[in-house]
Amino acid sequence: MSEPTNGNYEKVGPTAWGVAWHRTFSDIQYAKEIFEELDRIVKPTDAAQIAYMDSARQSKIAPQIEARYKLIDKMIAANPTGQILELAAGLVGRGLAMTQADPSLTYVELDLPEMARNKRVLLQNLAAQNGIKWPGNLYVEDGNALDQDSVMAATRHFAPKPVTVVHEGLLRYLSFDEKRKVADNIRALLEKFGGAWITSDITLKRLLKTEQKEEREDNRKRILLFSGIDVNANSFDNEETATKFFAESGFSVERHSFMEVFDDLVSPPKIDLPRDRVADLLKDPVVYVMRPI
Repeated sequence: MSEPTNGNYEKVGPTAWGVAWHRTFSDIQYAKEIFEELDRIVKPTDAAQIAYMDSARQSKIAPQIEARYKLIDKMIAANPTGQILELAAGLVGRGLAMTQADPSLTYVELDLPEMARNKRVLLQNLAAQNGIKWPGNLYVEDGNALDQDSVMAATRHFAPKPVTVVHEGLLRYLSFDEKRKVADNIRALLEKFGGAWITSDITLKRLLKTEQKEEREDNRKRILLFSGIDVNANSFDNEETATKFFAESGFSVERHSFMEVFDDLVSPPKIDLPRDRVADLLKDPVVYVMRPI
């Protein structure tokens, strides 16, 4: 398996912790249980990590995190295949929830070895604490989305029929050359099986609100310190640039706004965020549903 070339991706643990924290304000299945387990796994080891995790508790982006998760789920339901590969799955509980709900579904999670090991331990603990069995249709595999052999090896669990590839929060940590490699790998998979690529990873350099600039710049610097990754440099200039990037990678693009799940959110009142502020958080982010051209 080839190694990542842009920083140490297995040091991105605090960002997974931050996202999991924001999900606790939602009604996403297992969000609270996963955070409690994750809080025992991810321990800050330096000042940058501690600062990032402290800042996450002060931020009010829970509605955006909740919307991202729910819109991806909505797009999975709208494009059913019965087989899902989640890249860089991290510690999100989508695979566990979906395989419990549908025993006919085959769900494979692919992540770097350290994160995959943490995920298996977390799921085993979660299952034991909640009196459930590990679903026989859920697989957590070691691998690297940048390596085509890793991606294709994960498909051994699938039947020869269409596959849905999903991820959230991966591409912002990859350079544009690495993004192209991931796109090439997904296209090769979908050309073999058929199906769709669903992602929210259309991170734009343009900030959502002027008053968030200082907070976002501080977080960018903290991520750079503990992971060696500059998420701003890895972001698209604008959505037109993003659409062109994926088209040039051989995909058609179907755009869906986070606003599509505005009325499904339960987190805003829990963090005392008014509707206009929620709309500001949701008006720019999107999920793309893509297929090879």
